[in-house]
Amino acid sequence: MNSRAVCVNPPGLPGTTANREGAGGMGNVYPEPGAFLYPPHTLATVAGALRNGGLEVVARDGVLEGDSVDRAVAWVVSQKPTWVVAQVSWATREADVAFLRAARAALPHTPIVAIGASVAWMEDARRAVPDVAWLVGEPERTLGLFLALFGTDSERWRGALSAAMLSEPRAPTQQAQSLANLPRPAWDLFRWQGYGMLTVMGSKGCDHACAYCPYIVAQGNRFRPRPVDEVVDEMAYLAREFRPARVVFRDPVFARERERVLALCEGLARRKVRLAWECESRADDLDAELVQAMARAGCAAVKLGLESADTAVLVAARRVRDAASAEVYRGRALAAAAACARQDVALRVFLLTGLPQENDAAIAETARFVAEMRPSALHVKVVDRYPGTSMDWAVPAEDAQRRAEVLRASWTPPSAQARRGLWARVIGRLAR
Repeated sequence: MNSRAVCVNPPGLPGTTANREGAGGMGNVYPEPGAFLYPPHTLATVAGALRNGGLEVVARDGVLEGDSVDRAVAWVVSQKPTWVVAQVSWATREADVAFLRAARAALPHTPIVAIGASVAWMEDARRAVPDVAWLVGEPERTLGLFLALFGTDSERWRGALSAAMLSEPRAPTQQAQSLANLPRPAWDLFRWQGYGMLTVMGSKGCDHACAYCPYIVAQGNRFRPRPVDEVVDEMAYLAREFRPARVVFRDPVFARERERVLALCEGLARRKVRLAWECESRADDLDAELVQAMARAGCAAVKLGLESADTAVLVAARRVRDAASAEVYRGRALAAAAACARQDVALRVFLLTGLPQENDAAIAETARFVAEMRPSALHVKVVDRYPGTSMDWAVPAEDAQRRAEVLRASWTPPSAQARRGLWARVIGRLAR
């Protein structure tokens, strides 16, 4: 039998949805089954890398499939694995521990390795399951090197593994990995149609310093873009081989480098890649010309993390430097909203409550500002407290939750007819 790597996205806890790709890989947990789920991009990329290295690879998303721990482990055992690779995250660590313990009990002599951007922050989980391996850092390149080094010796697949242990030039350090020449995610190994989307990672990291942000904890505070031609190639491949309903760029700050985005849009247009895609960025990085180029290249939606419109909150959360920067920030947010409206690009605005210096007056100011932006959709959540962030957590949770409800209630969404009309115009633009 060929050496077989069995890759699995473990199920969440009963009655929840485990979204391990959320928050830059630090993860999200939603308190109901069947909630929003990003495809397991990290796991799919690792699966692609291992397959390119000559291994037989099979994969399953236990969250998408609605598995219990017992069902997921039974599937893993049925695949007769040489190695088991499980994606984990800080937010889902309780479910991860339950799965890893059950997998270890069922496969006492099989190497099991947990991967994910937030493994470095999961000390309690690592202590809870010490007899599996925990790969610290980005695993796309390093896991294959460890497989070659350790083989099937289960005694070596224990505890924390880091790139420094490999002692070779190809081993990247934590959060310093180049994104050039990454393998394509092996989406064909998953029931990918169930996600309603596929994802592309065009860059990682962010050189802003927002105090609450898990992305810089998981991916580093240096913006690391992939080569434009590789991203265009991957988009063309997705359009040709999968034809997904949409593609979501998972970049924390998609438009951080303006000329790079213009080159990406030009490449997509030149290759005639017909895909509806969406991205996430700061208002500071968007302008009318850039939004127009993005729309022509297939951008159907922009997710804009406004967080708040109140000056004191923005400064205290380190979203902006000072009051003058806050004024510029709001002005660019309004300009971005207007540009999206002119180009028929849906604008999805994201807000956070529970930020420092927040009070009811700040919430009222934010509600007024959002009404002026007239977004296509509004998403409001209470800020999560991730390890490694440096925010002042003085706002009581009950106040943050109440204010989130106030913001949701203050917004009037577009009519169903308006939403259908917008989408029809997007489809028409892509068909030209």
